[in-house]
Amino acid sequence: MNLINFKLVTPERIVFSKELTSLSCPTSMGQITILPHHIPLVANLVPGELHAKTASDDFFVYVAGGFVEVRPKNEVVVLADAAEHHFEIDQQKAEAAKAKAEAEMEKRSTMSEQEYAKVAAVLQQSLARLNIARRHAHRKQPIEQQLSG
Repeated sequence: MNLINFKLVTPERIVFSKELTSLSCPTSMGQITILPHHIPLVANLVPGELHAKTASDDFFVYVAGGFVEVRPKNEVVVLADAAEHHFEIDQQKAEAAKAKAEAEMEKRSTMSEQEYAKVAAVLQQSLARLNIARRHAHRKQPIEQQLSG
């Protein structure tokens, strides 16, 4: 079976490194799915859910943005601004960040376009984190993740 050699890296840590059967990620071009023997590609990531599949498990990870690079020989690297497994997301913090951003959005008339764009980005990221955490709350942490961290 052909597999994808995948690595997800943030400035702080290697979040995920596995052989995958497929990878779906949110890009500025829309959701893309990468399978073995995908053509080389570089794309911008947008905040959202990265879905990694192995032969036996599914992994759901929030990415805040960054880049995905598909290299020859079934190598895929994601350089993310920030990333969290679904079970690492603190729903209370995400809910607080969402509420704060929504309150800031109410002051739109007193904000510059740059300030508004920054607050809108925070709101988008908070909503993405909450959606992922809620959608996968019933899932247990994969056994490999329990053992390694």
